Amino acid sequence: MIKLGRTSLLLAAVLGLNATARAQAFGLNEIGTCAVGRAHTGTGSPCADPSVIYWNPAAATMLKKWTVYAGAAAIHVTGDFSADSSADSFPSTAPTEFPPHLFVNYKGNGKWAAGLGVYIPYGLTTQWKENFPGRFLALKSSLLSFYAQPNIAFEFRPGWSVGGGPVIGYSKVELTQALDLAPVSPSTGITFAQLGIAPGTEFGRATLKGSSTALGFHVGLHGQLTQTVQVGARYLSEVKFNYDGADARFEQRATGLILPQGNPLIPGGASAPLDPILAAQFASGGVLVPQGVSTTIEHPAQIQAGAGFSGLPNTLVSLDYFWVGYGSAFRELAVTFDGPAEVNNGVLIQDYDNAWAIRAGLEYSLGRQVVARGGYSYVRAAAPAATVTPLLPDMDRRHYTLGFGLPFLDRYWLDAAYLRVDTEGRRGRVIERESRTQTASDLNGGFYLLKANIFSLSVRAQF
Repeated sequence: MIKLGRTSLLLAAVLGLNATARAQAFGLNEIGTCAVGRAHTGTGSPCADPSVIYWNPAAATMLKKWTVYAGAAAIHVTGDFSADSSADSFPSTAPTEFPPHLFVNYKGNGKWAAGLGVYIPYGLTTQWKENFPGRFLALKSSLLSFYAQPNIAFEFRPGWSVGGGPVIGYSKVELTQALDLAPVSPSTGITFAQLGIAPGTEFGRATLKGSSTALGFHVGLHGQLTQTVQVGARYLSEVKFNYDGADARFEQRATGLILPQGNPLIPGGASAPLDPILAAQFASGGVLVPQGVSTTIEHPAQIQAGAGFSGLPNTLVSLDYFWVGYGSAFRELAVTFDGPAEVNNGVLIQDYDNAWAIRAGLEYSLGRQVVARGGYSYVRAAAPAATVTPLLPDMDRRHYTLGFGLPFLDRYWLDAAYLRVDTEGRRGRVIERESRTQTASDLNGGFYLLKANIFSLSVRAQF
């Protein structure tokens, strides 16, 4: 039976790496345009719209009557990988993404508020050209995780509220990955590399698609310390997705190679075309046939806390701290193939650290309910130096934001925001990490650089 190199196990790694890394690494905090315009400072000093169901569930008591908030963000990520071994640069070809959000909240004359939020906390696509040297880790990876959150908030004393509710999560993933022939072991126990096949010889493509549902919860606290100072905190629990029976499919790619005379694969060592020999592995009875693959991934817990100060004329200044618990959630990823590729079952090493961000925002009232917004945040990457890969090349980031809000047609408000993501880039790898004895200096073979431009637009209506 043919045995694939460990690199092919990354066929399933997208189930984990994208789900967790994206929370910080170009994570979808683009939930609610007002918060985007204020550099995501929506917990200590929440925006006056139902996106508070995400940013601070307790603050829903600040709203009045029926309020609806709907919108989307356009996320365009650009970047490239520069290989050490050549002067070549390989650009990312990721498409522009448009994650939507929808929130509804009702607050009557009492102390209770109720609502529902539907949003995407995790999800993005990374994609590279056909000649990208890291295509054996990932040529394309895509994740989309929807959270639906019913919410109840209660004002337990004047100016102070608690709130929260369950989170129902739905996640789907897709990964396309090239298969490298060199590390593959035929039944003789040697690898094709030992037969003279060069590393980076593509002989197939693997595509994985899977989905899962899971449950979690979200709680928050918000209060008015003084007339000019408000504070808040929220906790979004981990959500554990069991991707059981994800679909793995394989497609052969022609190599055009000829086995030389004296090879151990053909009786008598006769020379023969290699592709017909490999074709048997893609047919019934082979290893590379359609089959299931399973793993369990924990979307890590989030904590955000902050404060807002409104003691300056027409001005709100806000400061938030954001933390994501990758350190406990994403150390290793166990992968199980439910078919003939089970010989490739194993554990992928990730060793993520906890990530954090410092966020500062400003909102200035121009009169007639028109506001201008701006902000800055610094985001510390979760991935260690040895786990910067093409699935998601995580790196420290700086966020710069601008936005505005204005009323129209009596009961409607329009919010618009722009977010610029800048990085200094980071060294990373395009090969698999076999063991913890391999360090970043052993593995990393180039430099990743990523930037992003994000535009967000939302409409609020009150009835």
